[in-house]
Amino acid sequence: MRSTSENRPVLVVDIGNTNIVCAVYRNTQIDWSVRLSSSYVKTADEYFASLNSLLQGYCRDQDQEAKALIPRDFFACIALGSVVPELTRIWKHLFRKYFSAEVYEISALSPLGISYKVPNPSFIGSDLVANAYAAWIKYASAAIVIDLGTATTLQVVSKTGGFEGAIIAPGLKTGAANLFSSAAQLYELEMVSPPVLLGTNTSEAVLSGIIHGHAFMLENFVQQLKRQYFDQHPLLTILTGGMAELMKPLVPSVDLVDKSLTTDGFYLALQKLLANN
Repeated sequence: MRSTSENRPVLVVDIGNTNIVCAVYRNTQIDWSVRLSSSYVKTADEYFASLNSLLQGYCRDQDQEAKALIPRDFFACIALGSVVPELTRIWKHLFRKYFSAEVYEISALSPLGISYKVPNPSFIGSDLVANAYAAWIKYASAAIVIDLGTATTLQVVSKTGGFEGAIIAPGLKTGAANLFSSAAQLYELEMVSPPVLLGTNTSEAVLSGIIHGHAFMLENFVQQLKRQYFDQHPLLTILTGGMAELMKPLVPSVDLVDKSLTTDGFYLALQKLLANN
């Protein structure tokens, strides 16, 4: 197995439509993470300026010297997953310009041992691949993974690492934004747990519709999937994504919240690729 030697950290970058999550792993554990806004107008230099400033804070937290620029050899290697081709190009340019570490792009074509039900799985998003791989490796169980992002996705991974398929629905905030933009008398609300099921004012009614409506959808999907994939029993139900803590109490079938599941998946996939080399 190739080693991420000298105890140097590994950088994981997960590029989504709304956010870019950058996570630092050291000694197989996530050490630090930050969320940047996805922007199509930012250059590689601008993204690096933000990342460099944040990494300096990480170095100080680790009692390391924080230099003006993070050294080119700071990372042993980099794992990249992206569902936004335009941003993929920008971040690859950033890596080439500012870091000497080798970059491993994780996709459904990566040799991870996952099996797919289609001959060419290249259309499957890297986030779905990372979630499936992390659930399979971390929990050694068949699983339903729910990821609350720009889109809400549900997927089933078998106990043997089979990618059974996915459901993609509008995300919680995405659906809410569409509602607010389309209804003149509604206004944006903070996404918090609704105090009641039937609201007695507009705010309560809207919150219930958005939050409870999403929770009911998720619970029904989980129950239907458990019935359809009864041969995979027990199906561990894992919730991840930015709104996971909010939704967990409202979806009874969820077994656990794993906020770092996606970045863990990219990191574990990187270790698999290094072991193959």
